[in-house]
Amino acid sequence: MKRTDTLLLLGDSLVEWGDWPELLPSIRVINRGIAGEHVEDLAARLAGELATIPDPDHILIMAGTNNLLMGNRFFPAIFKSMLPRLSSLCPEAGITLNSIMPMSLPGLRLETEEINAELQDVARQAGCLFLNMTDPFTEQCLPITKPCFLTDGVHLSTLGYQVWANEIRRHLTMSC
Repeated sequence: MKRTDTLLLLGDSLVEWGDWPELLPSIRVINRGIAGEHVEDLAARLAGELATIPDPDHILIMAGTNNLLMGNRFFPAIFKSMLPRLSSLCPEAGITLNSIMPMSLPGLRLETEEINAELQDVARQAGCLFLNMTDPFTEQCLPITKPCFLTDGVHLSTLGYQVWANEIRRHLTMSC
């Protein structure tokens, strides 16, 4: 991805709180993350949001964490209608659906794995790409000595953002 290319990031607090100019200095990033947002909220604001952004080259969506934390595991169905709509609104943009991060909360591991499998299938069916963060976090993060999450088990640490940014960069290089 060239510096003149634009990466639009859509999603929740994980997107909003990232220092993307520092994390991805060679990419022009437009950060449209909103803390606390659910997938249905993102779907509702999608067209209006895109009207303010001139033709992004790539769009990465990281949403669903708040849905999962509130016990709503049916949000992949919203992506089934949102991704084709997004493709029609931005036909020239590459679209990537990011996995739910492998949060370190008790009882969510299996549920997160199942949701990520669903999200990967939804992305494939919509002709979009999927960025799975489970392996990079498993390989590069350790709960005590190299934590990728803050003490709440949901939000990313500095290392977590670095791991994510490196994977985004690698993903964009391979897909562009």
